[in-house]
Amino acid sequence: MLSELNRLKVKPDENKPERILAIESQKNPVVERKNDPLPVEGREAYAPSELTWLDGIEGKCKEYGIVFPRRLLRSFHTALKTAEMSPLTVLAGVSGTGKSLLPKLYAHFGGLYFHSVAVQPNWDGKESLLGYFNSIDNRFKPESTLRFLAQASKECDEAHPHGLRDRVCLALLDEMNLAHPELYFADFLSKLEERRESIEGKEPELDVDIGTGCDPYGLRLGRNVLWTGTMNQDETTKALSDKVIDRSMMLFFPRPRTLVDLKTRALDESNRGKPLPYDVWKSWKDNPATIKQETMDRYRWLLEDINERLATQGRAIGHRVWQSVELYMRLHPEVLHTAHNPDGEDFKKALDNAFEDQIVLKVMPKLRGLESSDSSKSRKECLNPIREKLREPCPALDTDFERAMNVGDGQFVWQSAEYLNPNT
Repeated sequence: MLSELNRLKVKPDENKPERILAIESQKNPVVERKNDPLPVEGREAYAPSELTWLDGIEGKCKEYGIVFPRRLLRSFHTALKTAEMSPLTVLAGVSGTGKSLLPKLYAHFGGLYFHSVAVQPNWDGKESLLGYFNSIDNRFKPESTLRFLAQASKECDEAHPHGLRDRVCLALLDEMNLAHPELYFADFLSKLEERRESIEGKEPELDVDIGTGCDPYGLRLGRNVLWTGTMNQDETTKALSDKVIDRSMMLFFPRPRTLVDLKTRALDESNRGKPLPYDVWKSWKDNPATIKQETMDRYRWLLEDINERLATQGRAIGHRVWQSVELYMRLHPEVLHTAHNPDGEDFKKALDNAFEDQIVLKVMPKLRGLESSDSSKSRKECLNPIREKLREPCPALDTDFERAMNVGDGQFVWQSAEYLNPNT
């Protein structure tokens, strides 16, 4: 009996997570650092301008065989830049419109290291995403996501030739609402929120239980890893809670206006973008545009008026939402590009478009499910007043708003994005 207990007992020296992850990630890395050698001091840095880099991705997507609206691509990019306030970018819309393809192509042509994981309906904790201790063979079995995050936290050196700490990484939770994100991603959201108060290189760690007798493995949640997810809205999926919505940017995909045959080329090293240094990404997100206080106040006052209407239905937004809106506007590449002329029409248009984006990404998800029939209290006290307030500053949203009030069988369901089409 004693010998059997000793056999089953975890041996900490043999199961240290550092050893497990180091061995697994180097023997079989989740992503290989091909054509991206070890950093050498003094090497000429790759530092493209932000708009040039985005235009390059847009052009490569067209060559690949798919065209994303320019405004959609810039909105997705800016949402990722706001990870300090909204750490998760959610892509929603009609199935088959390219929600999963956009992050993949953005990463491939932009030179980010990419990892996708298919969420399963039975996921009920972070262990589903990271891994379990297997009592049969007495080892912790890390899932690929844990190995990818561990790889992203390692410096690239001779000991860790595939380390990605100096590179930008993108993790995709595909069909993330097949299970409740509050169950398997709640700890991530809490730690990513804590990260906001941390300094670079000292980000909080997520404790990963690797078995009895072992200290938890501290998984560093570095700023070089960006998080995105896709979701469908049908009878097989779960609705997102306010906790997830408030910490996310929810971007809706437009329906295709014409249906085309998708003739694509293989994605390989021959058409992969040059690896993007994290220092370049950091410079893009750490230098927001300077906007006059009175200019920002006009947008804040409008959002406060909208919030009064939301409060009548128990859907009010908090400080975090405005902080996310403001950060998004200051980091939008078109705003940054035109900020040198704060009195110019191009700057005003860029700000209006960025604010319009945020109304869709941050406010419209709060309205989902409100009764929208003509005689309903929520339509009279909330939906109609919000629509009227948006007609002048955000006229492009009116078609989508009208559709959201009529498409959901008596409930408000925002699931279109006609405003993204330039000819709408």
